[in-house]
Amino acid sequence: MRNPAYPNRRYGLDYWLIPIVLLLSSAPIYADDIISFCFNDWPPYAIVSDANPSGISIEIIAEAGRRLGRPVLFVELAWNECLEQVREGEIDAVIDAARRDEYLQGPTSFSVFTDTFWVKNESDISRYGDLQGGKIGLVDGYSYDDTLLAQIEGLNLRVSYAKDDPANILSLARGQVDVIIADLASTFLFVRQQNLSLHPILPPFSVNTLYVSFNAKRVELQPEFDRVFRVLIEEGFVDDIYQRYIGVSYSSFVNTE
Repeated sequence: MRNPAYPNRRYGLDYWLIPIVLLLSSAPIYADDIISFCFNDWPPYAIVSDANPSGISIEIIAEAGRRLGRPVLFVELAWNECLEQVREGEIDAVIDAARRDEYLQGPTSFSVFTDTFWVKNESDISRYGDLQGGKIGLVDGYSYDDTLLAQIEGLNLRVSYAKDDPANILSLARGQVDVIIADLASTFLFVRQQNLSLHPILPPFSVNTLYVSFNAKRVELQPEFDRVFRVLIEEGFVDDIYQRYIGVSYSSFVNTE
């Protein structure tokens, strides 16, 4: 989770740029040539570290940039700040985002977000219908499906917004809310790492595809990356990345969900 007391962190100029420069031979690299992507700490898709970011989506985008001969830069930001900087054109694209009309997305997706209800282990709630009343945690800035929002309203749940996923999960663990909506894969990892007594209500309420979403003016750039993302899925590169991070292939993960 990003500490707001520290400046935003930028990754990529040392680790990702050097191999790409070699591919471009002696061609000079200018700041305008660098393609910037912002992200929020969201394992296993985007993982913050002291040196370089890692994660499923980070590695896929970096490989796409390498194949396109495009130097890439990753910037860690709070989620709403990330969306705003891409909207304003300060950064080229946000990764792992739901479709929004003000950004450019292609048809190709390699990440998903499940709307999954999570409760504390001592809770006797085992199905959605048991969630009458109480308080539910959501993340400020996330786009939630109208069907889910209608379900929340129908259950008479009061909404409490957290700044990001870790804060939302911890609010449940601390008893500040009675239930949260959080992704299945990423929350499993966080719960295990933090040794929290939480569990999901299965199956997930819904599964939503996520996209690399570009600034509206980057009309020449978005199709290039989308084409390579599709190739990486078809040739099994994406399956291999998923296998390494969560133990199953991308196709198996999506089908299982």
